[in-house]
Amino acid sequence: MKDAIKRELLIKYMHEQCSAAEMIQVKEFLTQPEWQQALDELLEDDFAQFTTDAVPDGLSADWNRRFKQKHILPAIQPLWRSAWLQYAAAGLLLITLGFYFFKNQISGTRQPPVMAMLEKVNPRGQRSQIILPDSSVVYLGAESKLRFPEKFGEGSREVSLTGEAFFEVAKDKKHPFIIHSGAVQTRVLGTSFKIDAFPGKIMTVSVATGKVRVDRDAGDKNKLKALAVLIPGQVVKWDEVAQTSCISQVDIQSIRDWKDGNLNFVSASLADVAETLERAYNVKITFNDSRIKNYHVTLMVNASNPLSRTLDIICNTTHLKFKGSGRSFNILKNGGR
Repeated sequence: MKDAIKRELLIKYMHEQCSAAEMIQVKEFLTQPEWQQALDELLEDDFAQFTTDAVPDGLSADWNRRFKQKHILPAIQPLWRSAWLQYAAAGLLLITLGFYFFKNQISGTRQPPVMAMLEKVNPRGQRSQIILPDSSVVYLGAESKLRFPEKFGEGSREVSLTGEAFFEVAKDKKHPFIIHSGAVQTRVLGTSFKIDAFPGKIMTVSVATGKVRVDRDAGDKNKLKALAVLIPGQVVKWDEVAQTSCISQVDIQSIRDWKDGNLNFVSASLADVAETLERAYNVKITFNDSRIKNYHVTLMVNASNPLSRTLDIICNTTHLKFKGSGRSFNILKNGGR
């Protein structure tokens, strides 16, 4: 029998997953030297791959004794007469089931349950409102994704964002609310703010109410470097490529308006405006002259209006015109085709 099959059969046996026929086969084979060698190798592999905190000898021996009496000895007697093999069997199951049992015995605490994770993904042209387990509200933008637990645990409230969203966080001083956006963390206790965190783009955090702290990874997963502590009317911009940040002022009402579908552009290039509109309306916008992309505008439009009306406003402001319908539009200079 091939070594891989031997190994698989041994693992199934230790997990009590063998069929009746496989159980007879294992009991017969374990009396043979090559199967004892296969067991030795399996134990060595598991020990080599596993690391854990030191456990007091008394606790380890006591738990191992009780575990063998309950799970191992009834199954192997009188099959294995070697005391070492009995201990090895207990050791294999102990490794497979996890050494975390020892830690819980020492600390007197229970291992926290694994929380089910939920994910909301908006395609282009779609926005949504999400109520989190703590009653916080998230207005998730188009082409954006929010990942959050089905239920928050006893520690901090943590979610992950890719894209843009406006947060209205329920106040809870004992449980900070943390948003992970790539290498940046935004931490609050209870406030409202907006995050733009699209991959490859400059990330921004804009505060409408309360106080927000923004940090970034400092190269070590356990260390953070502060980017800013923001109050209402402030925005921090973080450039991941250049590794630079800056803080500036922003209109508070414009931050709040975003959740209602209002798009505010302040001295924004038409290239950036077009990219935002493409997400909001699920369309493709092109230019007949690349120089048009560098035109800058300051205006506010509502994404609930037809795109043609929005493009009318933009073109009237910049003395341009547009053509197209459906999912494709082209912005042109006057006289262009």
